[in-house]
Amino acid sequence: MTICTVYIGDLDDPTFNWEGGDWSGNIPKSISDEFPSMRGHYNETYHAWVKKSGVECEQTDFGGWVSKVTKAQISEFIAEAYSGQEELSWVVDGLKKLKALVVTLDEDRLYGLVATEF
Repeated sequence: MTICTVYIGDLDDPTFNWEGGDWSGNIPKSISDEFPSMRGHYNETYHAWVKKSGVECEQTDFGGWVSKVTKAQISEFIAEAYSGQEELSWVVDGLKKLKALVVTLDEDRLYGLVATEF
């Protein structure tokens, strides 16, 4: 069974290499909990949003994709990913916690929006 997750990552993580790396765990360390489950399969919502938004995104690991995003873009992704699902029992608590974290992020910093499949 494939497990798919999305989280906010630290692009300054010294163990992460945007250009290259060994493709075995080359994803930035998490600064957020995993996002609540989204509709679709295999991070479908993430990949559709990346394509639609035009953010810079690279596959940096066998099962990992990293997009360089701003705080505002993280908020946009969350709004789109959970539209109409905000009150679902498996979403509501995690989404509140996630939104509270996003408020604390730096406006002028780039973050990694990370999607993994294991």
